[in-house]
Amino acid sequence: MANNLIHYFEQRFSGAVPIPNTGVKPFVTISRETGCNSISIAEKLIRRLNAVSNQHWKLVSKEILGMAADKLHLDHHRLESVFNAVTPSQMDEILKAFSEKYYKSDKAIRKSVREIIRDIAHDGYVVIVGRAGVAITNDMTGGLHCRLHAPLDWRVKNIASLRDLDEQSAKEYIIDSDAKREKLLMDFSGKTICNMHFDVGLNNQRLNDDQIADLLFELMKMRGLIAVK
Repeated sequence: MANNLIHYFEQRFSGAVPIPNTGVKPFVTISRETGCNSISIAEKLIRRLNAVSNQHWKLVSKEILGMAADKLHLDHHRLESVFNAVTPSQMDEILKAFSEKYYKSDKAIRKSVREIIRDIAHDGYVVIVGRAGVAITNDMTGGLHCRLHAPLDWRVKNIASLRDLDEQSAKEYIIDSDAKREKLLMDFSGKTICNMHFDVGLNNQRLNDDQIADLLFELMKMRGLIAVK
């Protein structure tokens, strides 16, 4: 299956012009439905990239939240509430009323996160997993945007195994998490993110993590995003 897809990509993009050497630095965003193996795939892709690249590629995901929290001098849990679509508590409103100088609105948090992610993408040689990366960087040159998906029943079994949950709890977790991710993308982009915003979508049930990493690696070579040693 993977070899067939690589052959398809070679034919599909054989006429594509690689990104010229204009100082633009490459980056990858990986979005995923809950239960797909995004971190595993990103790590495997980075190992492949670092084996052939003159540059050191790195993975960023949850680290972005810490960077934004530090930049805003904000408690990490408050920032995570924005990413988890948690409605501000009554205590938040009280704190806002009495200490407007120190209260950071969701809008201010999103602005800071947006700036950090765009700076990271601009510096290049990075795989950004989640964190609305595709919505924030979609207009930037040099990016490859991938979306991982899989049938719900496969994702339920995968999450149940990874998190040691029963399948009903895993299903409830997935449904809730997917809804929050869709809201996050809408909050950062102001529009619904659909297939047209991605370069490629891959089914994690039908393709294992190594195969997906191989396909992304080959696609990056075809797009001229890898500087080979």
